[in-house]
Amino acid sequence: MLAVAGVAAVFGAINFASRAQSGQSPQPYYKSLVSSPTCMQPQWPREALRYEIDGTTIVRFEIGLDGKVIHPAVAQSSGWKILDDAAVHGLSQCLFQANLDEAKSGQQLPLKFVWSFSDAPAARPLLVADSCQPSTRFARFSQSDRRASGGDGVLLRFIVNAEGTPQRIVAEPGAQQEVADAAVQYLQGCRFAHDAGVTGPRTDTAYGRVQLQ
Repeated sequence: MLAVAGVAAVFGAINFASRAQSGQSPQPYYKSLVSSPTCMQPQWPREALRYEIDGTTIVRFEIGLDGKVIHPAVAQSSGWKILDDAAVHGLSQCLFQANLDEAKSGQQLPLKFVWSFSDAPAARPLLVADSCQPSTRFARFSQSDRRASGGDGVLLRFIVNAEGTPQRIVAEPGAQQEVADAAVQYLQGCRFAHDAGVTGPRTDTAYGRVQLQ
């Protein structure tokens, strides 16, 4: 799949992706950008591309009197820390003109990073019914559930090999490490397969949430 990262301000669409549609005119503060606009279109992390994860990250930030970005923070997560971190890192490289009104007032500015693929979604492998081993700790694996890890479950992304076994499992932060490790072990006992009745592109990547009892 071909990845295209789109970047848009919450209150005025901006998109520098070669295959994305252009939006409305950028806001005045954006026109004061001194550094390359590529700082607002961060590089896709290779790991994120391999796992074919997407989403939308909203970052709030301020502009210092010297034009540097200060206090960038994730206001809304994409669901994936690796994408959120890339958005914050890219934005942190931006440099604006000095002594902007926004800097003097301490105004917080939101920017939305849309991580999406230009191709049609590929079919992901599906959980084989009743393939997960019974557990007194975990209730089930919820396919494509991208809610953040927490006290009730752990969000996992992984690769499925030719035998249908999950490999290279990554647990998203938010749960206790011991719980996350146990969730990974639980998922390793599940099996996945593509729906034989679905045609078109396929991928070996999948994600979902292991739910606690």
